[in-house]
Formats: sequence, structure tokens, C-alpha cells
Amino acid sequence: MTGRAEVPGFLRDGASWAWRLLVLAAAGYVLLQVVVILRIVVLPVFVAFVLAALLLPVVDRLAQRLPRLLATWVTLLGAVGALVGLGMLLARPVASAANDFVEQFDVLVADLESWLQTGPLGLTEARVEEVFDRIGERSDQLVSGLFDEPATAARLAAEVVGGVFLAVATLFFLLKDGHEMWAWMLQRIEPVRRTAVDLAGTASMRSVQGWLRGVAITGVADGVLIGGALAVLGVPAALPLGVITFFAAFFPIVGATVAGAIAVGIALASQGVATAVVVGLVVLAVQQIEGDVLLPVVMERQVHLHPVVVLVVLGAGAALGGIIGALVAVPVTAATVAGVAAVRSAGPPDGGLVLPD
Repeated sequence: MTGRAEVPGFLRDGASWAWRLLVLAAAGYVLLQVVVILRIVVLPVFVAFVLAALLLPVVDRLAQRLPRLLATWVTLLGAVGALVGLGMLLARPVASAANDFVEQFDVLVADLESWLQTGPLGLTEARVEEVFDRIGERSDQLVSGLFDEPATAARLAAEVVGGVFLAVATLFFLLKDGHEMWAWMLQRIEPVRRTAVDLAGTASMRSVQGWLRGVAITGVADGVLIGGALAVLGVPAALPLGVITFFAAFFPIVGATVAGAIAVGIALASQGVATAVVVGLVVLAVQQIEGDVLLPVVMERQVHLHPVVVLVVLGAGAALGGIIGALVAVPVTAATVAGVAAVRSAGPPDGGLVLPD
């Protein structure tokens, strides 16, 4: 009998990597399902951590002269006051433009139907009617779906209110007791690993802060470009729309869509179909440049992730978790990479576990 053929080394190595990757993929899938099930808790806590990363330096600075509790309240009330004041400044011009849109809605629909037939698209009257009938049917289905199931609407409202309360409460305690909470957690870790975990946590927090700066930079670019285009085209409320575009940058996918739709609608009500089409093209071009070019480059500088990694992570997050997945994908990845890099730079702890090859 001939002896059994020896398995090639590359096949053994490939198999060992394969089963490890399968285990990691299975663990990741289970973790993702748990996050989806607990999204009512996970999303508000995530928002609280992001806002804490933004406001914690302010609280630390004020706490040098004020009691920590007072510094926390001053920071929170100051942030809320700034947002309320900004909203009051923007509310009147945006509301005026929105009222014009509502009052002229029927005329705008007739103009749009005429433009679709006589414009560059050259659609037939029957085709235009079919398109508008489908839009009307989808709108009726959406509205009926929201109001025909009061239990669903009530549950959604309860989830939103509960999520906001949880996020605010978590943010308050993170700002007030964040350092003590982190120190308490470090005390539960073995002393030989405590320094590495501390470095990882600090690096992850700095990475989230870098992500916030990156999103703010891209939001400013979007707001300036789109707001400037609206001003040049003579669209009312160009400045408020630019500010709305800036804040929309913090909400991937849905934020850009909503801000762009508002700008196109106001342009349609004030300047007509041709200007609305130009605004739509400008918004689409700016968003594509921001999402495919500017955002990856800025994130590379702020969170030290290659542009290709940022694009892949955004796509994977959107595919797996929709809007929420796209929102958390980059900061979670950046925080993880920064934490692992900090642990590796700290070196293995004395007496630590050495994993076999």
C-alpha cells in the first residue's frame, strides 16, 4: 500500500485561515443581528457617544474653572441654545419659500407636465399621465401605510421619544462622569493589560473626534458650493439651504437626499422647471464629488483610513444596515483601527497570552 499523500502546505494554511474567517464572519453576523434587534438602544447610545466626543473637550475646559456638574449644564444648554437660535434664524425664510411652493403646487405640476412633453425628454401625454398616476399611487400607499396602522405609528413614536430621552440622559452622564466611568472600567481589567486598554480607548475617542471634523469639513464644502449655486441662480433662501445642507452631511444617504429635494422644490416654486433641473444637476454633481472624492480624502487625513477603505466601508455599511449602517460604518471602523494600532504600539504586556501561529 502506498502511503497517504501529504497535504500541501499552502492548502493547510489556506484551510486554517478559511475556518478562522468563517468563525469571524459568523460572529460578526450574529453581532450585527443583535445590534439590529437592539437598535432602539444601540443607536441612541451611539449618538450620545458621538456628541460626547464633540462636547467633552468643552466641558473639560470649563471644568477647570467651574464645578463639573455646572460645566456640563452650561455646555448642554449652550449647545441647545445655539441650535434653537440657528433654527429661529432659518425658519422664516425657509417657511416662506415652502409656503410659496405649497401655494403654487398645482401650477408647478402643470408646468412640469408641459415641460416633460415639450422639453428635451419629449414624452407623450399618455406617458406623462402614467408617470404621475404611479407617483400618486405610491404616495397614497405610503400615507395609508402610515395612518391605517395606528399601533405601528404609536410604537414608532414611542421608540423615537424613548430613544431621544436615552440619548440625552446618556450624553449628560458621559459629559459629567465620563472620566470616572472610564477609570472604573479600567479598574476591572488586569493590571498588565490596563495601559494598553487605556491607550486604545483614548485613540478610539480621538478617532471619532477626527471623524466629526471630517464630516464637518465635507458639510461646509457642500453647503458653500450648493448655497453659492442657489444664490447665483437667484433661488430664495440660499443661505438657509446651505446651512441645511451642512447639517445634512452628518446623515449619510438620507440627509443629502432630503436637502437636495428641498433645494429643488424651492427652486421649482420660485424660478420654474428649468432652474429646478439645473439645481438638481448641481446638487447631484456636488454630492457625487463629495461622496467619491472629497470625503475619502478628508477622512484619510482625519482618521487615517485610505480612501478606498472609506468607500468600501460606507458601501458595506449601507448594504448591511441601510442608513444606520452607513452612519456608523466609518466611525466604528476608524475607532477600531485606531484602538488596535494603539494596542500594538504599546507592545505585548508582561506575562500576557501569546497566541500560537
